[in-house]
Amino acid sequence: MGTTYRRIKSVNTAFEILEYLADQRELVTGARVAADLNVPFPTVMCHLATALDRGYVQVVGEQYRLGMKLAVFWARMKSLREGELQRAQQDLDILNGEGGL
Repeated sequence: MGTTYRRIKSVNTAFEILEYLADQRELVTGARVAADLNVPFPTVMCHLATALDRGYVQVVGEQYRLGMKLAVFWARMKSLREGELQRAQQDLDILNGEGGL
């Protein structure tokens, strides 16, 4: 890549919050997220509100969990990888003389 780019702290914080939520077995409050990640409560709540608006987080009462939007990313990646695997298998079949050419 050649160029070194700076890292954006707020994006890092957003990912830390999403990863934290992914590791939780139960719903968690914003206060717990803030305490466990050692991030100021207002910062956590701003990130959670934004993630909620975008569908990455769900709120139940005053507690949070991951939203379904991340499942869409996973499904897309799975589909792409399955397509790559299928194309690679077709290439191997051709190399092994099993192709239909």
